[in-house]
Amino acid sequence: PRPVTFWPYGTPVDPRDPDAAPWADAAVLLARLHRTVSPLPLPAPPMRGPVKAARAVARMVGALPGDAEVLPVQAAWHALPAWARGEAAPPAARSGFLCHGDLHLGQLVRHPAPDGPWLLIDVDDAGLGDPAWDLARPAAWYAAGVLAPEDWLLFLDAYRSAGGPAVPAEGDPWPQLDVPARALTVQTAAVALAKCAAEGREPDEMEQLMIDSCARIATFPPELAAGSAS
Repeated sequence: PRPVTFWPYGTPVDPRDPDAAPWADAAVLLARLHRTVSPLPLPAPPMRGPVKAARAVARMVGALPGDAEVLPVQAAWHALPAWARGEAAPPAARSGFLCHGDLHLGQLVRHPAPDGPWLLIDVDDAGLGDPAWDLARPAAWYAAGVLAPEDWLLFLDAYRSAGGPAVPAEGDPWPQLDVPARALTVQTAAVALAKCAAEGREPDEMEQLMIDSCARIATFPPELAAGSAS
């Protein structure tokens, strides 16, 4: 009785060639998705992004019970509003958009036809919610210094040019991106710490950048966190 999706075999993004990452294509696909009325005959479920973030934090705490290393991540988490922690409904004005819910470059494949388009796959976290959540991972990477400024601007400009509703067409995008980006920063850091605990290793460079970002944003009130991170 559960709906499923099927897509043809495609070519994924090559993780060994970050310069070829299709940031503009991903942004255009997101803008199209966010402008789409849900095709389901029944109301779409809530987008699961906040729930996934909450599960990541719970996983971290379970892997490192009582460890001081998790405290900055927990502090950044508890500074978020309840809706971003999956504990309440999002603001009504931002809750009715069809969202992917788990955007990263692994969710893109190129259609096998010659010069085929990039396709957005893996919809198990999709649903209605704040479209800024789908921009939050690259925004968090940019703020933490993981994503190059030119790649972030390419992504953001392509999204805006395609009419994406998550941010204004002009001006500062951070008032809309701040909370989701901080939530994804926490989620990424929490997953990293849980993996490190399970594998008995120290965080790698990218993981440490995200953990450090949590420590940084946890020291600022929510309204200043975007400016401190970026």
